[in-house]
Amino acid sequence: MSSYGPRPNPVFFGLALITIGLLFLLREIGVIPDVSLWTMLWLGVGGWLFIGTLAGNRRGWFWPLTLLAVGLAMLLRDLEILSPDFALWPVWVIAMGVAITLEATQHRDDEPKDPWQRTIDV
Repeated sequence: MSSYGPRPNPVFFGLALITIGLLFLLREIGVIPDVSLWTMLWLGVGGWLFIGTLAGNRRGWFWPLTLLAVGLAMLLRDLEILSPDFALWPVWVIAMGVAITLEATQHRDDEPKDPWQRTIDV
């Protein structure tokens, strides 16, 4: 096993590609509104990381929540719910604060409190 943790499930990666392809196809045929590629990228990567965190394949809430919050703000701007001159930096700061707070309060029962202290199960 590698030191980087468990490998991602190929089924999950395949489903992610299918979802992204369907979103682009629906956008091209006019079923969903025309949003920018960057908005879809932020939401796609943030959603992928968020689902990976929920599934236990990765740890940490910082990047998933930050990317999703910025992507959501960009989506609201693309859909003209927010004005085009809406500044994204406050959303980024709030998302970072929420993510840091969640990571600090997350219980990690499988890790020893002291990283130098390891127990060996016999």
